Amino acid sequence: QLCGSSHFAIGTTLAIQAFHPAVAMTSVIFLVLGDLLAALVGTSFGRSVCSVGIGAQGKKSLEGSAAMFLICFLVGCTAFSQVHLREYAVFIASLTATLVELYEPFGINDNLSIPVATSLALTFGFRRTFPCQPARSPLLWYA
Repeated sequence: QLCGSSHFAIGTTLAIQAFHPAVAMTSVIFLVLGDLLAALVGTSFGRSVCSVGIGAQGKKSLEGSAAMFLICFLVGCTAFSQVHLREYAVFIASLTATLVELYEPFGINDNLSIPVATSLALTFGFRRTFPCQPARSPLLWYA
């Protein structure tokens, strides 16, 4: 049984090795800030708006999940501020990060699955907007 920091190290390593550096680093920031803020808001203000627990075991709160989505969306839009139609890819990735944190699909720890899943979602979103970008790859925003 691995601890959370081992899952974190494996997940971030997979994301950094398999995806574009800007996408991988943004997905790691989604994990760090999103999971942290979801836990803080969920424990402090959780179940004040919606008294029913959500998630796989019903232990998560709507407030924590909303906080995670919001911070991921804001961080993503800030990180990719120079990318054309960035909101599409960032929305998909923020929703993916929130749902993976909420349900932990296949029983995989969210510290491992969030960086990989959000990197996939960001890459998918940017590939979908690639034809709309005039003569540049949307992942080359820093060039």
